[in-house]
Amino acid sequence: AAAVLGNTPAPPPAGDRAVAEEYWNVRLPDLLLTAIGEGRLERYDAVVWTAGAAPLPWLRATGLDTDAAGFVRIDDTLRSVSHPEVFAVGDCATLRDAPHPKSGVYAVRHGDFLARNLRYALAGVPLHRYRPQHRALALLSCGAQWAIADWGGLTAEGAWVWRWKDWLDRRWVRRFRI
Repeated sequence: AAAVLGNTPAPPPAGDRAVAEEYWNVRLPDLLLTAIGEGRLERYDAVVWTAGAAPLPWLRATGLDTDAAGFVRIDDTLRSVSHPEVFAVGDCATLRDAPHPKSGVYAVRHGDFLARNLRYALAGVPLHRYRPQHRALALLSCGAQWAIADWGGLTAEGAWVWRWKDWLDRRWVRRFRI
């Protein structure tokens, strides 16, 4: 039976096999996806994994300095290290002196900081330096009102984590209502 997967956790960091085996088990060629936490085995005609950041191929052709993976290398003011008139944030960029995971937590924080530094740049005022937090709370929705939380290696899962994530997400979105 064809099914559309909800939000699924990104693959765990390389080498973190324990997490991968605990939560997700993909078996080919049957294309069976098992959510261990749910204790169910579901059959799918196709599995499309859409987690994780990937660099945009056209960025290399721009002449902007990129890291080995192809993300724009930026300084602590969020400007390209090779073209200071260009700002880059979120999943397309890597902070040269303090690389951090590509996640919504960091990308969201880049946004407010970028807006401020763009105003400063236009006004000719010295730019502020961005300092990412040392660790971030990861809340991963697994569908069916179930989520997994990770904060510095401490993990939890369940419906209560999903409700927490839902509350945080809705609170954040409300900030942008006009």
